Amino acid sequence: MKSRELNTINDLIASDYKIDPISGGKFRHYFHPKTTNIIYEFVANGAPEIEEGQRYNIGFRVDDENQNIIEMSCLSKNNEVNLILSYLHSMQFSQNKKIINKQKNDDRVEYDKSHGYYWGPKYAWREYGLVMPQSAFRSYIEEIDHPKISCIITNPDNLAQTTSTVAYADAGLEEAISELIKTASKVTKISHCYIQSALPSEVSRQ
Repeated sequence: MKSRELNTINDLIASDYKIDPISGGKFRHYFHPKTTNIIYEFVANGAPEIEEGQRYNIGFRVDDENQNIIEMSCLSKNNEVNLILSYLHSMQFSQNKKIINKQKNDDRVEYDKSHGYYWGPKYAWREYGLVMPQSAFRSYIEEIDHPKISCIITNPDNLAQTTSTVAYADAGLEEAISELIKTASKVTKISHCYIQSALPSEVSRQ
């Protein structure tokens, strides 16, 4: 899964849902939002996957024929928690803020740039980890031993205020977070829902 390749729409009310047979025993499912005539579709078995009038969150890509193809792992009712959709939505939000985020990182994080591009901890989280709390993001990338480098973070409004910490390599960071989301699952205990992953540290060290 490449987060930058999928678009997301939240709180879409499914309307005019149809299922048509195609070759190979498969069926084309398609519908449009209640408020527009834009068609979203996917190929599946003949059993209905959509409930007319229900609210959905979807992830989709636009193919070479300009058709909006839904990724089935990114289809869920609005009242359900979908880890992949949440991740995609957070990445789209980060992409919209990328220029500002990168400018702040460039202005405030000092490190040896001969080793490549690195993000200060807060900016790395803003760029790749908004799907989870900042503390969980940093614990995870420390656990997988993601490449890091010593840095100094300065406050442009108060140059006397500096912090010595580490910055994290841009290379491989999106893939590491994507791998975490793909391997995570929901664990419900009484009235609470937790997310856990059995992802081994070696996955992102290769």
